[in-house]
Formats: sequence, structure tokens, C-alpha cells
Amino acid sequence: MKRASLYLYLAFLSAQAAALVVGWNLIAAQVGIVENPSDPYNALFFVAYVLFSTAVLILLLKFYKGAKLFIIAELFLEFFAVQLAAVLFVSETAALVLALAAVALRLLAPRSKGIVLGFGAVVVGALFGASLDLFPALLFAVLLAGYDYLAVFKTKHMVALAQGLQKRGAELAVTIGYGKDSIQLGTGDLVIPAMLIVSAAKISLFAAFCGLAGAMLGVTALIFLLEKRKGYWPALPPLVAGVLVGLAAFWASTLL
Repeated sequence: MKRASLYLYLAFLSAQAAALVVGWNLIAAQVGIVENPSDPYNALFFVAYVLFSTAVLILLLKFYKGAKLFIIAELFLEFFAVQLAAVLFVSETAALVLALAAVALRLLAPRSKGIVLGFGAVVVGALFGASLDLFPALLFAVLLAGYDYLAVFKTKHMVALAQGLQKRGAELAVTIGYGKDSIQLGTGDLVIPAMLIVSAAKISLFAAFCGLAGAMLGVTALIFLLEKRKGYWPALPPLVAGVLVGLAAFWASTLL
């Protein structure tokens, strides 16, 4: 395993563990963004929202030649995520200060982008996981994994989108590198496994840990693919498949 791949493995594990901690507290605080967490139509709504957002991004890249709008969107995500996570542990005023400090850090120290954006992504994943029961979360993840495969290998519009954002210096992705080697994970590649792990935590912590172990199996498969052939790979199919394997092991253990 290359050093960059090892760093990716450790960073992904840390991110998902952080999502579980935040998500567990969101569940305890009964924080959510949907009225009925068990309704499978939530998954269809969020898939439609992802498709709509992707279309908007493609249109923006075609007609808007700047980068500030994308950076503002990134900063808003980071501010919201840090404030949401912080308010679970400190006062609202302190949470606001921490969120502003995170945005300031991102602006003053560009190298901090990976950490701040990555944290923002896992908090969003934790929020989705706390909002959805496991079946709708699984449906959402499987549909997105299928879309990810088609968007990268068939229509290739996700590759064009990633390249367009990268040229503007506004990519919504976390880059992990060592020397000449580097690997990028999109924010969605952190959000979706985090959502599944946190949603599984609603059943039990053991279910969540099985999901986390499966996610690590998935990222191991992804690293194998990336080292075998460089280029753009859809990360969600192996990550979601890994979580499914982990959850299948959990359900099998309940039958013993």
C-alpha cells in the first residue's frame, strides 16, 4: 500500500469515527431534518435533490466563469457543520465563535481546507443518518451508488464536473497526498458512509461498528482499484457495498 493510500485509509477511518460520535449525540438530542425518518420516499426526495443540485452545478460551470460562488458555498457548508456539531457540546455563543474560527482558518490557511471541508462532510452525513432510519438510508445510498457508477463510467458528467471545479480551485473534495501521489475523495464519498453508520447506530452501537468495519472494507477495495489503475473511479459503489457487507454480518449475528 502506498503512503498516500495509507493516509487515505487513516483519514477515512477518523472521519467515520467522528461522524459516529457526532451522530450519536444528534440522535440523543433528537435532531433531524425530516418528519418521518422511516418513510422511504425521503430517499427518493434526496436523490432528486442530488440530481437537481448536480444539474445546477453543471449549468453554473457553463455560464459562470468565476470561483467565488463555489467557495462561498463551501464556506457556508463548513460554518453550518461546525456550528451544528459544536452546539451539541458547548453553548450557542461558543458554537458560533468556533464556526467563525473554522471559516477564518479555512480562508487564512488554505492547506486546512481538507480538514475543515472533511469535517463539514462527516457532520452532514451524521445529520442525514440521525434523520433517516436504516432502510431509507440504505435505499438512498444504493441509488446514489448506482448513479455514481453511471455518472463516472457511462455519461462521464461527474468527471467533467470534478475537472471543472478543480480548474476553478473550488473542488468540493478532500485531497490526500504524499510526495507525487495524491488521492481525492468527494464530499459525498464521506457523507454517505457516515449516514449509513449513524443510521445503523439507531439500532445499536454494535450495528454501527459493523457498518464502520464494512466501510473500511469498502475503502480498502477502493484503494486497491486506485492503485491498480489510476484515474477517476466512482467511490460510492465499493463504499456502500462494504457497509452492506458489514450490516449483513450484523444481521447474521442476530440469528445465531
